[in-house]
This record gives sequence, structure tokens and C-alpha cells, in this order.
Amino acid sequence: MRLAGAAVGSFRIWGQELRELPPPNHTGRDSALAALLDAMRAQVKARDYRGLEARMRPDFKVEFDGWKGPNAFRRRWEADMAASGIWPLLDALLAIGGAFYSETLFAIPYVYARFPQDLDPLGHVVSIRQQTNLWEKPEPGARVLATAGYAILPLAKPLEPPVMIEPAGFVEVNHPTSGICYAAASDVCSPAGHRMFFELRRGRWQWISLAAATLADPAELRPAKRP
Repeated sequence: MRLAGAAVGSFRIWGQELRELPPPNHTGRDSALAALLDAMRAQVKARDYRGLEARMRPDFKVEFDGWKGPNAFRRRWEADMAASGIWPLLDALLAIGGAFYSETLFAIPYVYARFPQDLDPLGHVVSIRQQTNLWEKPEPGARVLATAGYAILPLAKPLEPPVMIEPAGFVEVNHPTSGICYAAASDVCSPAGHRMFFELRRGRWQWISLAAATLADPAELRPAKRP
């Protein structure tokens, strides 16, 4: 699913033009949805997997492998473990925010919902900061070669599904003038990564899915790798 007519701008950086994808402003649009997302952020912080499962529909989609429901979610992510990879993933997604497809359908992250259809989602990441440093080396304290705010950045090498970017790592991008640079993974988001969908049914917002583009082994439900 893609949001038709997504507003994609551009800005100049070191004399070159990069397309940008700023977050939409949905402040005050739906107070019930905002309250739900705030409550989920608190549950993620508390590692309350049962509380999160209670917000799922019985047919909650777990990836695109045919498995559905809260129990499948728990098996896939080992959500009853405090060290499960689901916690940093949900924390990051809920911090990024989302975009409306319609009055009854909402997707997180907005990067997925609004990503331009003419670009390869596996070949790009999007800066989710007003200023993202692009480093000379993938290490703290390296020299900053450029900065980018809400820019769509081409990757040096396309990602492979299922996309899981280590939150504490770096992503290698190919800047149009600076060449190979590195962005902190926490400063960017992949449009091909996991996305959450929420649907308004009978006056109530419900969490209906958490899925990446594909799974490496879709025929069998496999636990996520722990961080």
C-alpha cells in the first residue's frame, strides 16, 4: 500500500539537490488514536507484551507468512522475553510517527506510507531528523562530511529483506557530492522495514499488523534474532 500523491520536496546540500520526506503534521487530528499510541509507548517501555497483545485483533497479521494472532506474534518475537528484539523495534517505530491513508487507516512509520513510488525502497533510507550527520567512518567521533535533514539518502548497497537495521549501528550511504558516508542507524528509517497498521472499526482504533516487506523463510515461523 502506498499513499498516492505524497508530498515530497527537496533541498540543497553542498550545491546538490536531494529529495526530502518530512514528517506530516497530524497534531490534533484524532485524539483517540493519539491516546492509543501514547498508551502503547508506555507499554513498550514497561515491556508489557500482554497489554500490547490485548490491543491486537484476533486476525492480527504477523509478517506476510500467513501467521496471525497474538500467540503467533509472541512466538515470532519471543515477546515475553525482556531482551526480545521487538522492544527496540517498537520503541523506534512509535517515536518516528505515522501517516493517515484515510480517516480509518493509519500506518507507522510515515516513511513507508509516504515514500515516492519511483524510488526503490530497498535502495534508500530516509533521515528522520532535522539534521542528520553523515560521517566519514562508521564510528563515534569521526569527521562529519555532510548533513542532511529529512533527506532521502541512496544506500551504497541495497538492503535485503527482511530489513532489520541494528539500532546502535551505522548505515552506508552514497552522498551525491561527498561519496560514501555513514549515517547513524538511529537517525534514519528504511521504507522497506517493519510497518505497523491501525484501523478504526466500530469507533475504536485497533492494531492490525506488524510486518516487513518479506521474510527470508516465509514458509516457517522463525523467532526473531535477539539484539
